[in-house]
Amino acid sequence: MNVSVNLPSRRSALALLGAATAGTTLAACSDASAPGKTQTAGANKAGDKGTVNIYTWPDYFSSKSLKTFTKKTGISPNISTYDSSDTVFTKLNSPAGAGFDIVVPSSGWIQPLADKGLLAEIDRDKVDLSSLDPSLLDREYDPGNKYSIPKDWGMLGIVYNPDAVRHPIRTWQDFLDAGSQKGVSGKVRMSSSAWETIGISLWIDGKNWNTVGAAAIKDAAKRIKAFAPHVKTFEGFDPATLANGSVVLAQCNQAAARTAIAQNPKLKWVIPGPRSELWVDSYALPKKSHNPDAAYKFLNYELTPSVQLHETEFLGYPAALKGLRRKMPKSVKNSDLIFGGKHVDFDKLTTFVVNKKTIGVYQQQQTEIQAAAGK
Repeated sequence: MNVSVNLPSRRSALALLGAATAGTTLAACSDASAPGKTQTAGANKAGDKGTVNIYTWPDYFSSKSLKTFTKKTGISPNISTYDSSDTVFTKLNSPAGAGFDIVVPSSGWIQPLADKGLLAEIDRDKVDLSSLDPSLLDREYDPGNKYSIPKDWGMLGIVYNPDAVRHPIRTWQDFLDAGSQKGVSGKVRMSSSAWETIGISLWIDGKNWNTVGAAAIKDAAKRIKAFAPHVKTFEGFDPATLANGSVVLAQCNQAAARTAIAQNPKLKWVIPGPRSELWVDSYALPKKSHNPDAAYKFLNYELTPSVQLHETEFLGYPAALKGLRRKMPKSVKNSDLIFGGKHVDFDKLTTFVVNKKTIGVYQQQQTEIQAAAGK
């Protein structure tokens, strides 16, 4: 499946986390992990044992898989959609959240949702994780997968036009150096996610974006503020801008890069060092679920290898299936890019975990970064 050009945004639930001050709106879009186009939300049928209510990102399951699940089990998946993480947090933290049996939060939000008591622990006797890639299990955002099961994943990288960017990009410092060059300056796209912009500066300095305090975040943001005048946009990634040359250097995820490269095969994709982001969208069970039995049936169905393979082809993001890459049909174009390239080192990828003590600092600095760019 081609990844949608207009990738929806994801925003942080600052107010509920207690990280935003009154009267302040601090929006963050973790668009490196945003999936495809909008899917119609269904009516909530809480308590209907023939229905499993799923709250998810738009168009995040193929209709073929959903129909097959219903045919096999007699249970109808009822899909409701959101386009931001704060919506998930708000909904589950309200009486309306009682109607959902499965949610699909991004990795960084598992811990805040669990800390709020909004997620049930996964019953490992009811779901089999043995088919999943071990490198996607027991990660920092949910040790032991107590509250989550990986659905699919992606990473933050760079796509660029080598005709304009005349030197190979290997590190995040190379990215900043290239962006300030004549012919590149003013044609750079950066994420509107606070941690994805400031994170690259922290990585350059060898720091951990999950453990640094406010002072280190502010200090790292200075480098990005100085770079900001070279940035054309912090908007959602549009592969057409790479094809027409209005953007020649862009932060994005590997699925978006794959779409851009399909339009312009000259483009190059790289995951800069020394570190970069791994995001994992995961299945989780709301504590207020009315139909957990149906939820586990759906999870076990979705985790079967054939369904995982089909969903990967549909979305353009890799499912969590162990050995998935070698199982991909040869007919899938640029299939290596689905996995971020031939030699992805998971040990050099890190997942951002929302921390209520520092998320507001990240967000305020992002506001100042975009102001420095005049955006």
